Amino acid sequence: MPDMKISVNKEKAIIIFASIFIVAAVFSWTQETVEEEKSHTVDSLFTDSLEAIVSLQSDSLIYVADSIDYNIESEIIQLSGNTSVTYHSSIIKADTIMINLKKEQAFAKGKSYLQDGSQNMLGKDICYDLQTKWGLVTSGASKFDKGYYYGTEIRKIDDDTYDVDDGVFTTCDALHPHFYIKSKELRFYRNDKFVAKPIVFYVNHFPVFGFPFGTFTLKRGRQSGILVPSPGWNKRKGKYLENIAYYFTYRDHADFTLALDYYELTGWELGFRSKYKQRYVHNGFFNAILQKKIDIQNPQISQYEWNIKSRHHHDFGNKTTFDMNLNFISSKRVWEGSEDLDERLAEKITSSMAFKKPLFNSTLYISANYIDDLENQTKDITLPSISYSLPSRPVYEIFVNEIDDIPEDVWWENFSYSYRVKATHEGDINDSTATIWDILYDDTLGPDTTYATGNQHNAGVKHMASLSYSYKLKGWLNLSQSVSGNEAWFDRDKNNVKFVRGMDYNSNSSLSFNLYGMRALPGFYISVIRHIITPKLSFTYRPDFSENDRFYSFGGIGVSSAVKSRKVSFSLGNKWQLKLAAIKKIKERKINDFFSITSGISYDYEKDNGFSDISHSVKLRPNKISFGVVDISTNYSGSFSQATYDLGVSGWDPRDWKLGVTNWNFNITSALKFSGDANYVDYFPLAKNDFVSGDFFSSDSIDTDTERIITTLEELDELNREAKNWAFTVSHIFKLNKAQYAIDDYSSNLRMSVSARITKNWAISYDNYIDLEADELVSHNFTITRDLHCWKMTFKYTKQGDYWNYRFQLFNIKLPDALKFRTSDHS
Repeated sequence: MPDMKISVNKEKAIIIFASIFIVAAVFSWTQETVEEEKSHTVDSLFTDSLEAIVSLQSDSLIYVADSIDYNIESEIIQLSGNTSVTYHSSIIKADTIMINLKKEQAFAKGKSYLQDGSQNMLGKDICYDLQTKWGLVTSGASKFDKGYYYGTEIRKIDDDTYDVDDGVFTTCDALHPHFYIKSKELRFYRNDKFVAKPIVFYVNHFPVFGFPFGTFTLKRGRQSGILVPSPGWNKRKGKYLENIAYYFTYRDHADFTLALDYYELTGWELGFRSKYKQRYVHNGFFNAILQKKIDIQNPQISQYEWNIKSRHHHDFGNKTTFDMNLNFISSKRVWEGSEDLDERLAEKITSSMAFKKPLFNSTLYISANYIDDLENQTKDITLPSISYSLPSRPVYEIFVNEIDDIPEDVWWENFSYSYRVKATHEGDINDSTATIWDILYDDTLGPDTTYATGNQHNAGVKHMASLSYSYKLKGWLNLSQSVSGNEAWFDRDKNNVKFVRGMDYNSNSSLSFNLYGMRALPGFYISVIRHIITPKLSFTYRPDFSENDRFYSFGGIGVSSAVKSRKVSFSLGNKWQLKLAAIKKIKERKINDFFSITSGISYDYEKDNGFSDISHSVKLRPNKISFGVVDISTNYSGSFSQATYDLGVSGWDPRDWKLGVTNWNFNITSALKFSGDANYVDYFPLAKNDFVSGDFFSSDSIDTDTERIITTLEELDELNREAKNWAFTVSHIFKLNKAQYAIDDYSSNLRMSVSARITKNWAISYDNYIDLEADELVSHNFTITRDLHCWKMTFKYTKQGDYWNYRFQLFNIKLPDALKFRTSDHS
């Protein structure tokens, strides 16, 4: 039959083809089910055929086939052999597609593939009646969101309602799923839920448990509802039921959880958790806990504990923000059963608020801070603290609008000024029984008639201004002079005189320069060494402000109460910088300030013994060093001071010198890490289902996806290689000072962690924290993980002091909240 354009009933053909894609979209959303079917041959209903591939296009409808037959009398079109029909964003591919224009019915025969947007469906036969809107899919499969659905027959009985016979659901992408949920009768309510009876859960085709009836939501995203509680029992708490909870969602902006934990012997805990977020505007959370703790020894005695946590960030635009972080507790007992190690070890908790707003080319800060010392039962509050600062800027900006109006090389170009103002109220609460009013403002003397065991509040405002001049003479000598002054207003002084003010000022002049030395070391790993010497000489003058000792000093509000001073100071800084040569795969590197030593001394003309102690600070900061699987990092720092008038240097033998060391401290922070790859290769990869493998159609027909072909074991090894899947890390912090050394004390903490994937599916990890000075294992935990293809199993055990807990979880990787089994217990 020659090629020809068919104009008769073309509109009907378009409508019926469109209907096929509507059915495809519907069935792919409802997750149809499939069984293996035997390939069959569709007998031709027509005698005419085309020798070559014919492609006809009508508006947005495109169909392609090896053979296209049209019976004018019966108004039937049949596409045979590698058929493909495209309508807008929908595609249907099948062995045979038949369209009855007279009855307005469409049929896809043989292996069929349907795609509508991102939704795919595979099936055997598809039937659709445009008049009755009735549809049928036999032996079909569909991928929906995170799961796969199979069934022998799917029928549309309403606009959004579908019945499925022998329905199967799984998230496993294997050709033979490791697990699935099966039901003889299943009804879908599109975009709502499905109801099934009976329901049987299978593992490796073996029935594990079942229910006579069940319903599951098909709604995407977060959904309100009752959560599944966790029952259990232990010796300390008896029978318990945790997470009796209701989860509520508010649009896309917030969710809330109200939960109750009940313990037979020790009481109950009521919790409220919420999260909220509006993009570009605000985000945060609010959590609250109320506990009733029953004394196990005397059940008639109980105590209520509570904890409130909240965080909020608000962006008002134009770089104006507000941040809040709140944490309040009744006592540390509220965290006795917490699985969070940081909570159980907490000694202080902090709450804060901060508002930031650009103002006159600078920023206005308004903040508040509250610190609760849980160990000493003291509290510190700053409410509010307001600060505004103008950073150092040229003086000429006050008088000149345009920078182009400034003549070159004028002497006043290097003058600059700065200004800062701060207002704050601060409270120091030492009374463990303080009320809210005591915390907010009320002053209360302690039993010793001082504030040491009572409550003290102070409020004040401080202004800080400076004028400076800086110049580089001959391009190398840095010269600077400055005058600065402070004035503070106080709510009272130490004599209880109300609303008082004090001030101080000083001047400073300094000069400094840098000397550079460099040496190249060809052929060595350290290829270049640069040494920088920075001498600095300064003079500071401050009048006598000893009368200011009647003023309080708190929260950055205060003035100098020192006597008259005319001080000359000298410091010498030494820094060594390195350049490391490139070796093998490591590029050339630079280490800035690898080693530094700074020493200083001063002389005050107003003192009889004018020289101060000689101070020294030393720092060694090499970069992280890597050798294959080993990473080493360490930082050393220390300082010490010497009495200038008692150096103890006598004679010519250095062994007899005492050097007059008055104070010193030493700190070391180091870490050693071994990590690498364990090359576990899956030489017998698991066969995947048709959606993943694309093997639903034979290679000489149509494919749903193109998959990379692996032909060698080396390619398979490269594909499955996992990087850095084992590691061993040791970190150590050591601190020591002269006072500790005198009483044979020091601080030494060690942390170790080990993690390894011992096989392709098994992994373990272990962490601990050791106080070496006390010879005590503070805490440790280990975790075991097992990958089960589409499931994962984890077991974690934690112990810290007398507290212990464990948690076992088995959950589906794609649906961790819907399909999970868990149990836990703690002391």
